[in-house]
Amino acid sequence: AHPLVQQHIPMLGYAVDQVGGPQIRNIGTIGGNTCNGVTSADSASTLFAWDAIVELTGPEGIRRLPISDFYIRAGELQTAILIPKESYENTFGHYIKYAMRNAMDIATLGTSVNVRLSADKRTVERARVAFGVAGPVPMRAPSAEAVANGQPLSADLAERFASAVQEDINPRDSWRAARDFRMHI
Repeated sequence: AHPLVQQHIPMLGYAVDQVGGPQIRNIGTIGGNTCNGVTSADSASTLFAWDAIVELTGPEGIRRLPISDFYIRAGELQTAILIPKESYENTFGHYIKYAMRNAMDIATLGTSVNVRLSADKRTVERARVAFGVAGPVPMRAPSAEAVANGQPLSADLAERFASAVQEDINPRDSWRAARDFRMHI
């Protein structure tokens, strides 16, 4: 609900509003959502798509690293998440969580996409797509991004973009959903 989030990256607000139920959303933090280390964390794929930077504090002091390098770390505390202005400026996107229920459910698959268009709105200047529960940690889909970047908008581009995602993701079978079902959604 913070005005800066609502003005510049409203889809991050939407993504964290999908976490758990009202009790968790009222007391939880975005740091808690990312630090639990699960691939289904609702904020994680959005943070990946926005090239977020994680600030860590440990015995050696404070350091910052891309969120893609953050997962599976020990001995430090996450003390901030930073999203560079060049990652969100003139960029719009959306987060979609597929789950069996609207609250108190872990994502079967989550995806976050953001796009920056040319001034005439006819060409994709930059596309970012990231997934949760499509691999062992949240992940970007660089093959799909490469297909879209610099290309004119078209229905064909949307189809090629969607198909290219499958080159990068590798969801698993679990009691929540089969790999094939996750690939389908």
